[in-house]
Amino acid sequence: MALAKGYGVIITNPNTNTVNIGNEKIPIPMSNTPEAHIRYIYKTFAAITPCNQIYIVAYGRGGVLAKHLICTEPTIRNKLAAIAFIESGHRISPDDSEEVRSLIGTRAINWQRSRYNTGTQLPDCSQLGCLSLSAGEPSSEYSTSSNTAWTISASMATVFSFFESAQASVLPMTTTGTSATSGGTITSAHEDEDEEEMDGTGKTSSQHNPRGKSIVISTSMSVNDFDLLSVVGKGAYGKVFLAKKKRGRNTGRVYAMKVLKKSDVFKKKQVEHTKSEQRILKHVEHPFVVRLRYAFQNDVKLYLVMDYYNGGSLFFHLRKNRHFPERQACFYAAELLLAIAHLHSLHIMYRDLKLENILMDSDGHIAITDFGLSKEDDEGSTFVGTPEYLAPELLSSQRTASGSYGKSVDWWSYGVLVYEMIRGQTPFWDKNRRQMFHNILTSDAKFPNDLFSPAAISFLSALLIKDPASRLGCNSSKGPIEIMEHPWFNGVDWNAMLLKRIQPPFVPQSGGGSSSINTHYVPNLFKMQEVVDSPPNTSQMSGVSGPGRQTMHFEDFSYMGSDVMGSRRTSLFRESDFKMDMDIEEKY
Repeated sequence: MALAKGYGVIITNPNTNTVNIGNEKIPIPMSNTPEAHIRYIYKTFAAITPCNQIYIVAYGRGGVLAKHLICTEPTIRNKLAAIAFIESGHRISPDDSEEVRSLIGTRAINWQRSRYNTGTQLPDCSQLGCLSLSAGEPSSEYSTSSNTAWTISASMATVFSFFESAQASVLPMTTTGTSATSGGTITSAHEDEDEEEMDGTGKTSSQHNPRGKSIVISTSMSVNDFDLLSVVGKGAYGKVFLAKKKRGRNTGRVYAMKVLKKSDVFKKKQVEHTKSEQRILKHVEHPFVVRLRYAFQNDVKLYLVMDYYNGGSLFFHLRKNRHFPERQACFYAAELLLAIAHLHSLHIMYRDLKLENILMDSDGHIAITDFGLSKEDDEGSTFVGTPEYLAPELLSSQRTASGSYGKSVDWWSYGVLVYEMIRGQTPFWDKNRRQMFHNILTSDAKFPNDLFSPAAISFLSALLIKDPASRLGCNSSKGPIEIMEHPWFNGVDWNAMLLKRIQPPFVPQSGGGSSSINTHYVPNLFKMQEVVDSPPNTSQMSGVSGPGRQTMHFEDFSYMGSDVMGSRRTSLFRESDFKMDMDIEEKY
């Protein structure tokens, strides 16, 4: 299966320290013990391959050896994308470093045979230090099996889905042209006696891991598993709460919990947008994209639990500072570029890039949120976005034969946003929307010399070209690499940037108290609201067609982005908003 999916495969047998050649047993070098063998195989074969990612499948006592390799070989930690433990015998030790604990806690899943339905999250154990999922249990003909063979067979499809999701967080192409999606797999195999059933709870953290993400679609979790601490946002479909997990995995950790009313989603015809956004959040994993952790529902509401970014939005900080120094803007632009390039590599158009949709974590790094207007395609025709950021081809597509536009609209919006960070306002703004659209179609951006360096002027002028075929990042096979190579980004270490190893130019204040529950950057308008999630009320289903609860059930659901920190700018347009007089000149 691994070979068919394009992985390079190394299979180890750590209990065998000889190899038969003819009738002679030849010792395998450096393999006197299983631990020595696994280190030798890694150094001799895996460490020297030109792959950027390593995946480990380890079952039984092989999990102990996989953990040993992570502890003893620092080089594997930089390439480790995911670990699939299957009925693993490994344990977390007090002597393990924080880095090892974080790697296992954020990049590993253990599959365990159990009586629970396949895919159910099992009661976690601090001894394992990672998420544990049920592989189900065998039918009666296999029920006497005393080894892990059945569990391996039952979990393999899910294991490779896990590996595929882990690929999503790596830069699609480095500036040297090396593919970052080529992978290697070490399968550490060792069958041992059955492990005892796990119990207890554990607490792990991935807030400082640029790649780790776990998402649990839960049928048993409810809002009662969280303490609601504060209101931190409000949108068209409901509220966003600061919530602390009360039990189970990650007990005590705080999240942003978005609560959506199903009736509003149906009445405002946002069901398809909801489904699309769910698919995006489920599959996109990147250090600069907001992370969905849990999702659950009741009869009338949807609940989405995400990491809480307590540093506020770039909208908040820009309004406070009026404009950013160019080097600060360059830092945010670099992290944002990596996120957009990754979305485009997955054939996703974001379509709503603006300061309000960029959040800041406690260290000063940013993340894109709100995928309500995104599209899983390389072309679009719907008129959506925020007026100040709309690309000319999106506006003019209303009056062209094809009526479509491409991913170039994101790079235009990106240029507008970078300009706004440096100057403090968007380049084509006018209080009259009709005039603003006219400016976007016909006017050139102005660059005050006291704010923009020559390199910044060159960079933004190339992004704000009216013709998308001539726009930076859109007119060559290099794509976003062309943007990364512009002189404005000279000196940027893109790999270090992706791994969050570059010190941000600004670190948010703690605001007093625990940094994890910091609400210093939450507007008082929200914090003064009553912290209560109104109980389900079946009367809310009135006016919705269909057989009541059955119609209201979402087979799957998504983060329906309102602005977490508030916004003065509307994202979603009606078609009538774009019915401009036809005398606006279409000019490129």
